[in-house]
Amino acid sequence: SSGINAEWPLRPGYKLYFEPSLSGIMGDDLKDGFSLFDKVGDNNIECSQIGDVMRAFGINPTNAQIQKAKDGVDPEGKKRIAFNRFLPVFETVKKESKPMTFEDYVEGMKVFDRDLVGYLNSGELRHLLTFMGEKLSDEEVDQIFAGLEDDNGNVQYDELIRRLMKDA
Repeated sequence: SSGINAEWPLRPGYKLYFEPSLSGIMGDDLKDGFSLFDKVGDNNIECSQIGDVMRAFGINPTNAQIQKAKDGVDPEGKKRIAFNRFLPVFETVKKESKPMTFEDYVEGMKVFDRDLVGYLNSGELRHLLTFMGEKLSDEEVDQIFAGLEDDNGNVQYDELIRRLMKDA
């Protein structure tokens, strides 16, 4: 399954990596993201980075899809490719990829749920949301958690996922 970016409802322009629509990704955003993987400064990436770039945009290609893409643009695996050669590969894999389902997200949250009890400590979750990746403000996390925290400071992640999927 693949996760896809979409506009975040709390802050214009914020991208949430696990939403099921690619409508929020425009060419300039994709090109900007592509350029972040250019370590040389020549507006190209290593072919070996094709899967990484796709994943950065929420597409979760299979190893077979990545290999097929690499073979199509660089059978030797040695070249660097420009954005204009990457884009058709990205579009093809995007069309083949299925959006993530509610169940996929729940499975992903279980990684953090050591005891498999169905909830996570809101303090730990808040830390992840405010200090890792594209950081949210405390106010944004408060909005997300509103009505979801129990008396023990825990958040049922299935309810959190339902809220995030509904608001996207």
